[in-house]
Amino acid sequence: MKRILVYGMTDNPGGIESYLMFMMEKLKTYDIQMDFVTDFPTIAYKEQLEAAGAKIHFIPAKGKKLFKHMSSLKKILKSHPEYETVYFNILDAGAVFTAIVPKFMGRQVICHSHNGDTDKEKLHKLCKPLLTSITDKYVACSKLAAEYMFKKKVQDRVLIIPNAINVDNYRFDTASREHTRDILNVKDKFVVCHIGRITRQKNPYRMLDIFEEIYKLDKESVLLYVGNGDMSEEVNLEVKKRIEASNAEKKEPYIRMLGVRDDIPCILQAADVFLLPSLYEGLPIVAVEAQAAGLPIVMSTNITKEVALTDKVKYIDLEESDTYWANALLAIKNEPRTSGHKQVAEAGYDKNSMSAVFKEFTEWL
Repeated sequence: MKRILVYGMTDNPGGIESYLMFMMEKLKTYDIQMDFVTDFPTIAYKEQLEAAGAKIHFIPAKGKKLFKHMSSLKKILKSHPEYETVYFNILDAGAVFTAIVPKFMGRQVICHSHNGDTDKEKLHKLCKPLLTSITDKYVACSKLAAEYMFKKKVQDRVLIIPNAINVDNYRFDTASREHTRDILNVKDKFVVCHIGRITRQKNPYRMLDIFEEIYKLDKESVLLYVGNGDMSEEVNLEVKKRIEASNAEKKEPYIRMLGVRDDIPCILQAADVFLLPSLYEGLPIVAVEAQAAGLPIVMSTNITKEVALTDKVKYIDLEESDTYWANALLAIKNEPRTSGHKQVAEAGYDKNSMSAVFKEFTEWL
């Protein structure tokens, strides 16, 4: 069995992590084992990774100890000559400081762009030419993500691997919806949902502001906020302050911070609308999942139009007022719910219908 080393798995089970879990399972059918190197103190899905035979290597974070970060990776590669390919799943070109290590050691470097913009704009622009030059094979989750990460001269060589899902896992089911709504005690509520890392990219404070306007107009509304991230602590404190400042019921708050969940399909079934006011994205997997579940989505115009796979997506400019956003979400309140899994599959985002893309990718490995 051939082994490759994969960089990009973090401690948060988000979109990239879900993609890599699927990729690991898929590549095993081609007799390829994915091992992982991470610069986080822990790694998402650790037990599942190890049960699947993956080796996990930990190295220091490059933001704190760049030299140790690079030298630790070099040591791993030196000890494991079987890692002829290192597969990077990245959010900005600053990853070049990591990717340059295997390149200098004669290993094949594959870089996969999962983002369409960054807060680290200066660093990204500075590193983009070097990242493009040291990368042997280019991958992106969307055309936007390809243009963002790599120089124009290589765009015709970028393999687009859509952020596909197993659509059957998200097929709308009325019984599942009612069961989850009962468990969460939101049976008679208008349920707004957000699932994602709690980071600046996702625009968490703007999301809270928009939902506050919804709540002013409809006291039977509730926000289910799923995820964690580097802004978790401050956003949780902000939510607590808002609830305490209101006269709302404290036992069942109108904003519910649910943390990391392993029942995302159920949450999507239970919700009435998905809110995604992101500052930027590559191609958000959760938007594909929501559409498969037939869940209407209201998202910012900063997000690529490539993700609109059904007629359930509405784009709104972030320049519009919170009230404008709130009214758009409330207008969806009584829309009939039907599954969108067939439309998502027909658009090419079903994991079970991507054999041609995977064949090309595995040939690189």
